[in-house]
Amino acid sequence: MANHCFIIRWMTVCVLFFMLTTTLASAQICDDYDYLRVPTLLFTDAHAKRTDTAHHKFAARFYCHTFFKNNEYFGDFVKGYTLTGYHLQPEFSYSPNRKLKVQALWDVLKYHGYDKFSKNKPYFRIVFQPTESFRLICGYLDGNVRHGLIEPIYDPERYLTAEMENGLQINLLRPHYDGELWLNWEKMILWGDPWQERLVVGHLSKFHIADKYRFKADVLGEFLVAHRGGQIDSCDGQVQSLSNAAVGMDLHWIGHGGGCFRQLSVRAMAVGYHAIDETPDLPWTDGCGTFVKAHLRLADFGLTLGHWFGYQFVNFRGDLLYTGWAIDPTNNRAHRYMTFFGGYYSKRYFDDTFVLRTGVDAWYDLATGNLEYAYMLSMAVNFVKAFK
Repeated sequence: MANHCFIIRWMTVCVLFFMLTTTLASAQICDDYDYLRVPTLLFTDAHAKRTDTAHHKFAARFYCHTFFKNNEYFGDFVKGYTLTGYHLQPEFSYSPNRKLKVQALWDVLKYHGYDKFSKNKPYFRIVFQPTESFRLICGYLDGNVRHGLIEPIYDPERYLTAEMENGLQINLLRPHYDGELWLNWEKMILWGDPWQERLVVGHLSKFHIADKYRFKADVLGEFLVAHRGGQIDSCDGQVQSLSNAAVGMDLHWIGHGGGCFRQLSVRAMAVGYHAIDETPDLPWTDGCGTFVKAHLRLADFGLTLGHWFGYQFVNFRGDLLYTGWAIDPTNNRAHRYMTFFGGYYSKRYFDDTFVLRTGVDAWYDLATGNLEYAYMLSMAVNFVKAFK
């Protein structure tokens, strides 16, 4: 019960914070994602531009993504593997007015060479947007990389491996503040079920402190809390609540229209880890880290360079390359020093309905000299058709 109270308190604080920072504004909630918020290699539906269908009663969207991603990992924290297959998401929506939208989606994921469908489920949601600055979602969420969390806290590859997020989501967008709060209910329990309930609460705040002469600066704050437990199940598993959080800044220099230079972005974040409930399998109960990432966009090419330092850092939804918790506990490393870099090519065709994307990422462990890398080729189509 105490853990449920903790989660509820966190959500209550965030909701009250939203109410204090929002007013009616002329801004409109949109899908504008800067280069730091999307992973270098992975193309997801967050990259796909969506047509505004608010003034149409009926709309249909078809998204198809084919991919080949090979992870050559040789260290103590995650082993190498390959993901290749296709991802389908047909979506239909009905909007009786500009403030209300009902949507249904079918999520299909099939790996090549694997007989079963890894994902094959229908989803449903209602989106209520009473003002241009406030949106409430109940059902499947605008989740995964759309949250914009850094890789040590949330691994973007979960887009291809995890189920879609479902629950509640609040979005706020003001001229000087963007905010998001969500509850993802991963596993529900009924009386006597032999498993524990699992849920995740997340939050992201972005304060726009500068926007002048093609320069932008934002102050960021984000956290993710995962809870595993329950009172009515028949499982004897231990209750566990883990948290990751980060604060920092984004700096953006925007290029002139039509030139080769598109954008230079730098993100610097202080990251933390805390085990709210201590369990024997955890190597540490507290940890921290620093995450710095720069991204240069030149026409259709992008380059990234960054550095990670972690001390007793454990992540539960993040990229395991950033943790100090090894597969074999005897290889746990409290201190992690890592430099990462990469490059990619991304090109849109046919009025943004087709995207070709390829690239490579690498991570160099400064303590061991170990080099790990991943490369990917993907193609995606995204069609939107609106009806009056």
